[in-house]
Amino acid sequence: MKITMTMTKEAYKVAIKVYSRQLTRTEGKIEINRLSGMNEGSAQAFITIFLAMMDGEEYKRAFNNDTNKFLLENIRKDFGERYYLNALNAVQKHINYYATLGKGNLSGLQSIINEMKS
Repeated sequence: MKITMTMTKEAYKVAIKVYSRQLTRTEGKIEINRLSGMNEGSAQAFITIFLAMMDGEEYKRAFNNDTNKFLLENIRKDFGERYYLNALNAVQKHINYYATLGKGNLSGLQSIINEMKS
């Protein structure tokens, strides 16, 4: 299933609630599915990626570039520069991890990161 921007926007709102401990991860993935139609596996991955971005940690699952850019822009807008820099670092770690898999590279995502860093 393709993750649409409508799904992304709904999932982002719920991921914030998980981050602020208003919902558990399980409650969050169910809520994302209910609100957006995103399947629960993708919803779980969305939450994991959002939390990793907030903490500057590497993550393994990938989303489309539009979703990644949306997350970066909105983390910056909603949480400020510290969390934005954490998110940029997390995405760079993800790009580096993906490069080790032998499946090619994430040049489009790298371009987004390079553009947003400058």
